[in-house]
Amino acid sequence: MTVISIEERLALNDLMTDYCYAVDALSDLDALLDLFTDDAVLDFSDIGLPAMNGKREFRGFYEGVFADMSHHTHYLTNFRVGSYSGNAATGLAYVQGLGRSKEGNEVLVHVRYEMDCVKINGEWKCQKYCIRQGMPLPGSLNEIHGER
Repeated sequence: MTVISIEERLALNDLMTDYCYAVDALSDLDALLDLFTDDAVLDFSDIGLPAMNGKREFRGFYEGVFADMSHHTHYLTNFRVGSYSGNAATGLAYVQGLGRSKEGNEVLVHVRYEMDCVKINGEWKCQKYCIRQGMPLPGSLNEIHGER
């Protein structure tokens, strides 16, 4: 078990929760991107979506997501700290994500989030974010987001 103060654990959990709220709002791309370091990596390849390097690539991806989707909701559970060394940590969680595209397609996924985080000026930021399969993925995920 990783030894970490409750304040640090909560701050890391809040970073992951803030990501869910930002992506679910489908409206404030800058708030979403502010959760990441400038050189962050997003790796969604385990669920058939792209791996991306840096906020510029993220912006293009999330602009498409925000344009395509009418609704998003993510439920985060089983949060734990996988590693911690003062200014670096990994947060892990199970996530159920639901969405509806503006075309009416629906998607429900059961995945795991893995966020490698760094503390910059006293604030946690995500430096690497991976989504891992939890349950077999529905074909609708690729129908909605597969062409990015």
